[in-house]
Amino acid sequence: MASIEPLKSVTISVAQESIQIRTDLPDAELAEIVESINQRFERSAKFQMDNRKRMALLAVELTSEIMELRKQLGRAKIYYDQMEKEVQNLTLLLDEGMDRGDQL
Repeated sequence: MASIEPLKSVTISVAQESIQIRTDLPDAELAEIVESINQRFERSAKFQMDNRKRMALLAVELTSEIMELRKQLGRAKIYYDQMEKEVQNLTLLLDEGMDRGDQL
């Protein structure tokens, strides 16, 4: 069984704010996430909104992406399940064909 990593307390700088969080993510992965958020936050600077509104806009954007990915994952699961059934059917047909060949 996989061991559960203990949470560590870290301070990150996101959207011009220092935030203390607890996480089990590796430092490199956490840095990549923070960098991605900060890049997206900076792109919204052109909208001339206060930081709270920019963060809300970013939250909506990221949530929209998550929901789209969930839809894609759902479609992929349906496709996978269909393919799994087809493989089972083909396996049965091949087994039947091999049994018939053995009887000849």
